[in-house]
Amino acid sequence: MKFQDLKMVEIRNGHFQATEQFGQYQLSVVLLPGATKYEVAIFDDDMFVQLPGIHPSYGDDWGDDVIPGLMPEDVSVIMNKLETLQGPPKQVDI
Repeated sequence: MKFQDLKMVEIRNGHFQATEQFGQYQLSVVLLPGATKYEVAIFDDDMFVQLPGIHPSYGDDWGDDVIPGLMPEDVSVIMNKLETLQGPPKQVDI
C-alpha cells in the first residue's frame, strides 16, 4: 500500500485525516490546515505507540508520539513497514 491509496477525508476546515488498520496497529495520517507536510501517529488499542524502525530513535529522552514533517513518500515507507509487520491494511472509518 502507498500514500496514494489513502482516502484523506476533510474532518474540519482544511484539516484532513486518513486512518488504516494494520493488524493490531492503527495508522493515522493528518494534514493540518495550511500545512504542506503530513504527520503520522500509530495507535495500539487507542493508545499512542512508538515502534522501533518507524519512530526516530530518541535514546533515553522522551520522544514525540507524532512523527511530523513527512512527505507522501515518507508516509509510504511507514505504511510498508507496518504492512511487513502486521499484514495488509484494512480501512478504518473516521
